[in-house]
Amino acid sequence: MADKKITYKNSGVNIDEGNLFVKKIQPFVKSTSTKNVLSGTSSFAALYKLDINKIKDPVLVSCTDGVGTKVQIGVKTNKIDGLGIDLVAMCINDLICTGAKPLFFLDYISTSKLSAIYHSRIVKSISIGCNQAKCSIVGGETAEMPNMYKKGEFDIAGFSIGVVDKKNIIKKNNVRKGDILIGLASSGPHSNGYSLIRKIYSTKKLNDSSNKKLLNAIMKPTKIYSEIISKINRPNCGITGIAHITGGGLSENIPRIMSNDLGIIINKNNWKLPSLFLDIMDKSKLNFQEMSRVFNMGIGMVLSVKKKHVQSVKKSLNSINEKYYIIGEVVPKKGFKII
Repeated sequence: MADKKITYKNSGVNIDEGNLFVKKIQPFVKSTSTKNVLSGTSSFAALYKLDINKIKDPVLVSCTDGVGTKVQIGVKTNKIDGLGIDLVAMCINDLICTGAKPLFFLDYISTSKLSAIYHSRIVKSISIGCNQAKCSIVGGETAEMPNMYKKGEFDIAGFSIGVVDKKNIIKKNNVRKGDILIGLASSGPHSNGYSLIRKIYSTKKLNDSSNKKLLNAIMKPTKIYSEIISKINRPNCGITGIAHITGGGLSENIPRIMSNDLGIIINKNNWKLPSLFLDIMDKSKLNFQEMSRVFNMGIGMVLSVKKKHVQSVKKSLNSINEKYYIIGEVVPKKGFKII
């Protein structure tokens, strides 16, 4: 871009291809930029000016993650245009569980050989994800590693930074017995459970034109929840914990937001299981309990809410047309139970 330059490095990449790549991604990156991203300062690192006038005791929050083996399905089916959204979501959805507001994002793309046209599609979808999350892309790096990856393969990683007022940090000991668990709908498997998905659905099957709907369901980008949370998570709103349902599914991620002496009861009949998960259950022969250790089961984010505040949280979610379910509650007896 003409008015701002991002710190985007190319390691061991053909100069012409690298320059073309940076040129192609500039409009995507520019679309996420704000006045806080400083330009003309350094070619080795990105700088971001914090605007903390309304935050009395600012705490920076950082997250890093990848997309996992969903990338392999994307490569083999040429369905890569949502992977950047997945990358942003995996980082930002973790970050907002602390109560933090996203600030900026960086990405890393490693591949056997850089193709400016092909790999710029990833950065384009990263920019879409960052715009959804209201955060800026401040930099990134691409690296060619032909001895690490087979021809055409690549991997991606993301890094996000956010800020939260110390008094508003969502802490583990906030959750109490009697709190109600509200599940926010997922868009699909998100970015977890794809090792099992790859075993169940062959690339040949997914590339068959008759299975286009199935492929779209499997590769649907991960939902980004930052704007939803920002609209409902206000002081004294009653939210005591937020769990991002990633690897480990419902059974491992919800317990992470509470002390070890508390337990959880989930009522699986309180929401309709999306058809893709039903098909995976049928083909894998796993029951709901086993599936819930791998997948989000249609619930991408779980809120723990004080019982007296449930109606107001539901009202807030209804006002923004967000789909949700009362999926369970926090109980005094340790353990995770599905009924």
